[in-house]
Amino acid sequence: MEITKEIAKRMVETNFADLSTADVEYTKTLAMSALGALVAGPSCKGSDIVTRYIKRVGGNPEATVLGAGGFKTSVEMAALANGTYAHATEYEDDSFPEAVSSYTLFPPIFALAEHLGASGEQVIEALVLGYEAQARIGLACREARKLGYMVLSLAGSIGCAISAAKLLGLNASQTANAISIAASQASGLGYQTGTMAHIIEMGFPARNGIAAAYLAADGFTGKQDILEAPRGLFNIITAGKVDEPERILGDWGKPYRIHEIGIKFYPCCYHLQRLIEGTLAVKEEYGLTADDIEEIECHVNAFFPTVVQHPEPANEIEAQFSLPHALAIVMLEDNVLPVGFAKEKIDAEPFKHFRTKVKTMVREEWGWDPHGWTPEMIFTLKDGRKIVRNPQVVKGQPPSLLSFDKCIPKYRGCVEGVVPEERIVRSIEMLRDLEKVADVSELVRVVAV
Repeated sequence: MEITKEIAKRMVETNFADLSTADVEYTKTLAMSALGALVAGPSCKGSDIVTRYIKRVGGNPEATVLGAGGFKTSVEMAALANGTYAHATEYEDDSFPEAVSSYTLFPPIFALAEHLGASGEQVIEALVLGYEAQARIGLACREARKLGYMVLSLAGSIGCAISAAKLLGLNASQTANAISIAASQASGLGYQTGTMAHIIEMGFPARNGIAAAYLAADGFTGKQDILEAPRGLFNIITAGKVDEPERILGDWGKPYRIHEIGIKFYPCCYHLQRLIEGTLAVKEEYGLTADDIEEIECHVNAFFPTVVQHPEPANEIEAQFSLPHALAIVMLEDNVLPVGFAKEKIDAEPFKHFRTKVKTMVREEWGWDPHGWTPEMIFTLKDGRKIVRNPQVVKGQPPSLLSFDKCIPKYRGCVEGVVPEERIVRSIEMLRDLEKVADVSELVRVVAV
């Protein structure tokens, strides 16, 4: 199978007219979710360091660094900054079991589209096709995640290169070269969760993908079987355990994997979402307060603690990967919002005390699969009652995908207080009709602050 070349060929041959109404409508919802996080991210921990780094590097004023004063730099550096900002919120929208995110692609797409004056149709094309590539690669390389790779970043480098190649109008051979160049930069380590290095693992593939596409456009080359070759990317990152690689092409677009992307409601690790919502349901059903809880025992599989690995967080990023802290927010706050992960909350005595009530019980016999398992939560109340819950689903996750209107509150929660109200309203209007926007740089200007 010539997987690398065939993916490149499909990139070139597929256009906006080939996408369904459902493809277009959900892409617009995802674009709104991502754009909000790009704007909100500069206030998150570690983002100020990235902003200073980008300003030091400088570069041609080609694309806007959003939410950080609206200054411009090269498209590569703008993509790196905006990708890191988006990830810093931990609001990124993911699909599983491929473990990749739409937030990896939107920062380089918006940056390059702004520079090129690309249309909304072109942005939608680039997202659907780039996401299909990174998602199908993620499905075939699930073993990589078990070995410790952050597939979101690793496969994301390929997805970003393909999206950039589409926007730049590269031919099939150039696109294959862009994939090859990006493969040499593809990396990411799951162990980094809870650190600043983790949040920039969405910025790096954004920068690298654009660089790969520009190099390929100018004649730079690489192995055009880099994905499937015996010593190519797939075999290297899975230690030879590639999972049905023929399905990458066989299942392509049937339907597009964007319809497996779930939209996050809580600004923390995806694997905490069900447990948060399960606790919220119990709190509301029984009218509980934090003082009513004696203990919450959470039974999880062997994969869970390899990502959610900070029971006693030291900072804001670790808190986003802390089960005890997430459940403390549920029981001590009215809503699970970014402020709940602030350092002042981490250090507050009520939060410290409640975290001691949350116990993680690893069930090795449940296996290591990141997807397809159900946690068990046992709430022991001070009056002796026990409540057992097995949260299987969470709102915003497939197959119950959010509509555009249902996603507006998430977007507003990110941009209110940063972008003036009249611009928020205008940006929502433009995103709703994104396919009709002739020049996406106008949308960027509306939210640039």
